[in-house]
Amino acid sequence: MAKNTGKTPMVNVQHLRTANQTPEGVQPRDDLQDWPDWSRPGQSPGGNPVCEKCGALYENQHWVMDERRSRTLVSAGVANLIICPACRQIEQHLPQGIVTLRGDYWPEHREDILNLIRNEEARGMGTNPLERIMDIRDEGEALVVETTNEKLAQKIGRAIHSAHKGDLEYKWPDGNQLVRVEWTRPLSNGNHK
Repeated sequence: MAKNTGKTPMVNVQHLRTANQTPEGVQPRDDLQDWPDWSRPGQSPGGNPVCEKCGALYENQHWVMDERRSRTLVSAGVANLIICPACRQIEQHLPQGIVTLRGDYWPEHREDILNLIRNEEARGMGTNPLERIMDIRDEGEALVVETTNEKLAQKIGRAIHSAHKGDLEYKWPDGNQLVRVEWTRPLSNGNHK
């Protein structure tokens, strides 16, 4: 991929249709049974919904993090304890974003890159507590980050590209919400300063 001099990284969208592109344990979106989407009109968990795992509250048709209010509702016995969509995704291992870092650059800058990834998660959770990192793991020569939200995966890719350059590519297999973000940078390459 050519070097991009603009603010927005060059994006190459490829629609993949082969099953072998799916990592172990991640099921295609079409094979999954959906849970209730309370943001849709006419659907609501009712009462004072509080996630029993993370403490997120469902108010005014969106999820918010308010630990004090959550504790108050639970201690008063008026909370409708449920599991939020993000905690359910984590439980069932259903990522909507997979970020893969390749090349010999990232291991040399591992701590900086991991801090950048965690900062993007914190920034995302500030506006949407359902934007979370599910897993960060080494997979062979690559670092793999799984997210509960495709937007968070894209933000992580853009942040790494902005701070560390390299090549960035987005892939949406079969038009599903699952996005694969692939970032590559060799350690010594004159094109990436």
